[in-house]
Amino acid sequence: ACCQFAPIWSDVKGSMKKAERLLEIYQPGDIDILILPEMCFTGYVFHSLEEIMPFLEDTENGPTVQWAKKQAIRLHCHVMAGYPQGIGSKCYNSICFVDPQGTLVYTYQKTFLFETDENWAIEGPGFVATKLDGLGKVGFGICMDLNPYRFEADFYDYEFARYHLNQDTDLILCSMAWLCKSDETENPMETIKYWAARLYPLSSEVNRKKHTRVVICNRIGSERGVHFAGGSCAFDISKNRVVIKNSLQRKEGVLIVEYD
Repeated sequence: ACCQFAPIWSDVKGSMKKAERLLEIYQPGDIDILILPEMCFTGYVFHSLEEIMPFLEDTENGPTVQWAKKQAIRLHCHVMAGYPQGIGSKCYNSICFVDPQGTLVYTYQKTFLFETDENWAIEGPGFVATKLDGLGKVGFGICMDLNPYRFEADFYDYEFARYHLNQDTDLILCSMAWLCKSDETENPMETIKYWAARLYPLSSEVNRKKHTRVVICNRIGSERGVHFAGGSCAFDISKNRVVIKNSLQRKEGVLIVEYD
């Protein structure tokens, strides 16, 4: 499931309440994996390290990770949520991944930074695919990870998709704060098609028999002069096929997807 909403910039508690209102109707058994957007409670656009400093969170005990643990236990599901992480003098744009018992099982740090991230964060150590009980081999991504490195690499290098092709990843989960060019009228389907195009290698391998499931949770709204695209969606990717299992328009809501 993807919880798509518009965070309130710099209002962590207010943003949490928005997400909680969207999720309050769900009970244990309704959701297996819950994904929230990139930097889901702080907002995304920060212009300097000094500006984001009050919102940097600890890996295990920060407000976003604590919120994820609480929801994981309440819903008895895995929860993934994005937050600005501070480790000593190092700052990362990160996600936490929490299991249904409320235990933090993975922290992934964004590898490819967007120009907004470069105001305060450093690159993470690299893409990951890790085996997790009951889920198979899971890969994590954050927004710009899907793009060519710094928009300077060749478009057809497909760094993120090729990594997961080579790793034989079963499930790819992405938290986004993906921008759109204009105001609220832009159709999210253009963004969804672009994501599908960036995942092309997963459908192009001639001898590949498996299905790769990719779930992407974006945000909506406007923040400090930029607009966000929405379009949270789920793909089922196999040889020569990219199927959109379900998607959201540019509205707040919870996207529920069922895979066979």
